[in-house]
Amino acid sequence: MEVLTDVDEARIAALLERDEFFWLDLHDPTSEAFARVGGMLRLHPMAMEDTREFGQRPKVDVYESHVLVVFFTAKRTESADPVARPIEVHVYVSGDFIVTVRQDPCDLLDDLHGALVPEDNEAEDYLVYRILDTLTDAWYPVINAIESHVDGLEAEVFARARREQLSRIYRLRQEVREHHHLVTDQRDHFEPAAEAIRNLAGLTRGAKEYLRDVGDHLMQISGEFHRQYEDLASLAQTYFNANADRLNQTATRLTVVGTIFVTWTLVTGFFGQNFGWLVRHVESGTDFLIFGIGGFVLPTVALGTLFWVKRRDWF
Repeated sequence: MEVLTDVDEARIAALLERDEFFWLDLHDPTSEAFARVGGMLRLHPMAMEDTREFGQRPKVDVYESHVLVVFFTAKRTESADPVARPIEVHVYVSGDFIVTVRQDPCDLLDDLHGALVPEDNEAEDYLVYRILDTLTDAWYPVINAIESHVDGLEAEVFARARREQLSRIYRLRQEVREHHHLVTDQRDHFEPAAEAIRNLAGLTRGAKEYLRDVGDHLMQISGEFHRQYEDLASLAQTYFNANADRLNQTATRLTVVGTIFVTWTLVTGFFGQNFGWLVRHVESGTDFLIFGIGGFVLPTVALGTLFWVKRRDWF
């Protein structure tokens, strides 16, 4: 299969004349260049209008001689916010060609150019599968990257819950939700897309399991994003529980200290009543040590012993 990366009208015309299946991969083509491609390949004006206005949702549009599939892959950003960004690819499939149009760089498709050239598989739908499968499998490294961030956040929360962790959890949860919605829409639209591709006139067919495999991968990816979304919801709850537990520990310490100070206040208040007997008999330093200091030490020791014995039940 011949792979083209620019609008070479002579080569395209020759390939169409020989009825040779080819792949045209266009990265951010000009409006004029794309119009020339559309005219040569007889792309439907409505389909071309969608491609001129990127920012579509996953969908499949079936026309008389070709199918337009708005497909999404993803690329890691090597940062924590966001972990990855989606890449929108418009895929035109007919019995004579496959055209991919994208505005953003996509190393996956660039690397696939050389890999598909020596392919000796004559089933053209297999070549379509290779492109769609490559775009789909790019989501797996994204899942692994998000999983690493979730594990790191979980370890931080268990070590010590901090306010900034909650904002990171919510931002990551929002990103996962967006990826999940995107992949789920893509999964729901892929089965009719695969059926439309298999029914294209002039497209040689191999095993029907090829495109089914892409649908299976989309189901797995959607399930993984759903699981990660639930994990992040649980992690947010864990954060609140950890904060509540830390607050309870602080309140417990204050309660212990407060109980001791209440006892000391009771002792000092009693000796401050100026009872006649106390005034007449507490005169020496020994009396002060016995009645005054002893009045502090004995309750403190008793309370400290009680708290120590009950520490596992109360704290």
